[in-house]
Amino acid sequence: MGISITATNSKYDFFLGCGGFFSLRKNIAIAYNKEFGEHYGNLIYCHTPRQFEEHDKLSNLLISQLDPDEKDADIFDFLYQSDCSGKISYKTCKKIYDLIKDIDFGDRIFTYGAYSDGKDYEHLKEFLKECYSHRKQMRWE
Repeated sequence: MGISITATNSKYDFFLGCGGFFSLRKNIAIAYNKEFGEHYGNLIYCHTPRQFEEHDKLSNLLISQLDPDEKDADIFDFLYQSDCSGKISYKTCKKIYDLIKDIDFGDRIFTYGAYSDGKDYEHLKEFLKECYSHRKQMRWE
């Protein structure tokens, strides 16, 4: 079962698996704050309630240590919404765009490899610009 990221009347649609979506969000978390992002990436290794609890404790500690000007609830909302269904505002799209606009992701992809042209992150940047320019919500399901 896959995930589709899109916006109303957008020229972009991204089709990916849960692993690709996690990779996308992990890279955005790293762009947000390297130490927090690397910790966020360890979420994939949590399988038991105790492991999730320990991960959450360290997440909360790392977040509490961020400079107050760095803390952004919208970014955390994107990172911690359900994989199955979610949405973010055009304002959050702008914040994510601002985080990743100058990052060269090379040929890293997050969509299904068979359908990717190797420019997933460049397309994502354009998509995010489209969302905030036209006040569209990004959604996934």
